[in-house]
Amino acid sequence: MKTNKIFALVEVELKRLYRDPMIAAVLLLMPIGLTLVFYFALGNLYQDPARPEMSHFEYLVPGTMGYAVIYMGMMVALALCDYRNSGILKRLSSTPASPGEYLGSLIIANTVIGVVQSLIVLLVSVLLGFEAQVGLVGLVLVAVFMGLLSVTAVGMGLLTATVAKNTGAASGLSMIFIVPMMIFGTFLAVFDETTYNIARFMPNFYATDSLTYIFNGASLSEPVIWKNLLILFVISLVIVVAGIQLFKRTEFR
Repeated sequence: MKTNKIFALVEVELKRLYRDPMIAAVLLLMPIGLTLVFYFALGNLYQDPARPEMSHFEYLVPGTMGYAVIYMGMMVALALCDYRNSGILKRLSSTPASPGEYLGSLIIANTVIGVVQSLIVLLVSVLLGFEAQVGLVGLVLVAVFMGLLSVTAVGMGLLTATVAKNTGAASGLSMIFIVPMMIFGTFLAVFDETTYNIARFMPNFYATDSLTYIFNGASLSEPVIWKNLLILFVISLVIVVAGIQLFKRTEFR
């Protein structure tokens, strides 16, 4: 696997954003629109006795950042199904790039996109009044969490594209993991012991939990932050490796 080939393919993937304005619009407007929806729906709702000055919108900002990233799993699945049906994946075998190099470039490109999307959510939230008590190091740590969550989303997209044979099926199957992660992993659910235990099965829960600590000014040496980072790393590694292996076996035989 050659690094120069991977980064050349990453460049090709990123160029799709301006070659196809619709894709660029979705990737840019989705996080902005999502943030605005939560702001107008929940910006005037105050219900945390511990922090009466914090609106429910501000409480959900870390989860909104994660949700903007996991939605990308559907975009990856749709793109791969489209590539399959148009014959692009079959033609890949006649190029110098190996399946591993192509999938590696897909992961890197979408990780970059996912991190940018999450930072757009943070920027828009700050412009709307959210006060993130975070410095440069904390912001880098936030980007790491979002990067790992992006890798997880790509892995889920690969798994979905392995099963789905067309874009319609991919869209429907993607909602199987998107909806539970939206409800439980963003802290949108009303939490009791049962829902909290369900949330622990959602990868974005670990990012949301840690970002909440970071944005509230907690010390970056807080053990729970690094515990969550380790758990999310393991989850992302397992899901993306499984996605790569299954997709390669079905599409690049």
